[in-house]
Amino acid sequence: MRSRVHLTRDMLEGAYQVMILNVENVALEEALFVPEGGYRSIIGTLKHAAGWSHVYHSFAFDQRPVHWKEVDWPHGLRDTIIASEEYLADVIEWFKVSHQKWTHVLDRVSDEQLEEHRSSPWGQKTPLFDIAVRVARHNVYHAGELNQVLSIVRGESWDEGEEVEENNVSTIGHRVKPS
Repeated sequence: MRSRVHLTRDMLEGAYQVMILNVENVALEEALFVPEGGYRSIIGTLKHAAGWSHVYHSFAFDQRPVHWKEVDWPHGLRDTIIASEEYLADVIEWFKVSHQKWTHVLDRVSDEQLEEHRSSPWGQKTPLFDIAVRVARHNVYHAGELNQVLSIVRGESWDEGEEVEENNVSTIGHRVKPS
């Protein structure tokens, strides 16, 4: 039977893979796209997810945890992104580093230590396992956003007249019409 640590690592690895598969081959124009009515691009969303992964890791493992403003941001903490291939590559690498930090430390953690209460950015002590779950959920949530934005920018879905089968029932003629 696999240990709880192995299951935790698998959960974080799966969440990481879902996210990274969306961005590894993304073009700069795609990474900069912001859907109408939105405010965060693909690169901004990835940077957000990576930033929180670094913050959660710091609170769980560092003697002196650092929060959002103190994290070692690629090109520094900024209000706007830099529209360049280099910046995109640096943000992707920063996301990879956050995942590597988590997997590296979980190589040295026991099942019992997953229940130890650690500092958390939201103010109370929280079991390490719950912090890892939060990181994984956060990455999967934002991976879904990235997938949707990529579908829009690539013209693969989200067409006004698109009909989608739901539960083996055709939606033609009775779909929810956009407002």
